[in-house]
Amino acid sequence: MSESLGTVAALWRYPVKSLRGEALERVAIGPSGVPGDRAFALRDARDGRILSAKRTAALLAFRAVYPDGPERPALIDLGDGRHTTTAAADAAAVLSAALGRAVDLSGPDDRRDDRRVEWDDEMTFDAPAGAFVDLAPLHVLTTASLGAIAACRPEGRFDVRRFRPNLLVDCGTRRGFVEDDLEGKLLAIGGQVRLRVFMPTIRCALTTRAQEDLPPDPAILRTVVERHGGNLGAYARVEAAGEVRVGDPVAVLADQP
Repeated sequence: MSESLGTVAALWRYPVKSLRGEALERVAIGPSGVPGDRAFALRDARDGRILSAKRTAALLAFRAVYPDGPERPALIDLGDGRHTTTAAADAAAVLSAALGRAVDLSGPDDRRDDRRVEWDDEMTFDAPAGAFVDLAPLHVLTTASLGAIAACRPEGRFDVRRFRPNLLVDCGTRRGFVEDDLEGKLLAIGGQVRLRVFMPTIRCALTTRAQEDLPPDPAILRTVVERHGGNLGAYARVEAAGEVRVGDPVAVLADQP
């Protein structure tokens, strides 16, 4: 037995943590999530901390994509006509000059024990091994939740780009914070993929940052905190891998006895 949740409205991959990423029409999700997602990150050259747009808002001026797939280097667009790649010998120097601070570029072969990610002035957390994700291999968000939080502050622009999901699910006419009912549930996406939702997505200051045509707006995070406990969306683990396409059906599977 299953209950329809909606359809896949969009898929995203972010080759470099906290940089803007790329929209995908289809992707083969593996045991660790979207291949190449957050495979790279910038580190503060002084203390080794992994940078995040939670504090380093300038990262969102840059965009990273895989022109030839995640098996090849990512191309980084600095937003001012300059480019570099994750394989370039001078990538760290180019990025340091663009940011005005010394940074290192870390990739999938980074074996350092220190995986602290900057969160705010008083808190950090450790990224799991294998990728520079925050707390989970996949982040799922629904159009229903975006609509629900936008209704709390109609003058705000609660654009999906502020929340950086891997999968956006179109729930049609369904309303409300539907992810609240998904914790512990198994999602079936298309004919192969199965995702286990295990916790809500904790929102942070990154949602308030300017990017592209979106202005800075501190009230975005304040609204999420005041109206929905600081959470929006859901984190998930992969229980069955496979290909996902935009337009695929998404269903909540009934728990087996």
